[in-house]
Amino acid sequence: MKNVFCYGDSVTWGFDPVNWSRYDYEDRWTSVLQEQLGDEYYVTVNALVGRTTNWDLPYLPFRNGKEPLMMLLESNAPLDLVIILLGINDMVSMLNKTAEESAAGMISLIRVIYQSLSGPNSGIPKVMIIAPPVIGKLSGFMGLYYSGKEDESKKISQHFKTFSEQFGCSFLDSNDFVKVSEPDGLHLSRDSQRLLGMKVAEEVKKIIDN
Repeated sequence: MKNVFCYGDSVTWGFDPVNWSRYDYEDRWTSVLQEQLGDEYYVTVNALVGRTTNWDLPYLPFRNGKEPLMMLLESNAPLDLVIILLGINDMVSMLNKTAEESAAGMISLIRVIYQSLSGPNSGIPKVMIIAPPVIGKLSGFMGLYYSGKEDESKKISQHFKTFSEQFGCSFLDSNDFVKVSEPDGLHLSRDSQRLLGMKVAEEVKKIIDN
């Protein structure tokens, strides 16, 4: 059996932008991923609303994605593949981070993964980076936190692609097939969650087979 670990924020958690609840298990992209991969794979998920790559949010504790990562990797080892979908929360206005700084934050996560020896036979697991959907038309509430960062969020995917190639990671740009939904301009609809899971599954099979 192949073990896949998904690490993310509210998109991976399954945040419903309509009523701020959590999508049912079967409607989350990670569950669709498991469904598409079948019984030969085991998908583990660790997702937290508001999680950043490597930054502390002053109003939400425990959102720094780097701090718990080593422990989570070791506790779920051995892992054939680690999938990370983070970055959009780096754009929170009070953090005042750029897309370049978000990329640097992601690099710090890759370093943790490579140092963890959480892969098969205490080796290094493969890594897949997913660029987050860019910010859309924000609701009033979400605008309090992300307004003015719309254009900056569009730069994330290219930076993530560049360093993924540099560090030998697989890369997938979610913007190639999904967009954020209108209720808040930040999260995915049920249909987009499902599409994301199907596209990720296609890439996972290519990565594992190689």
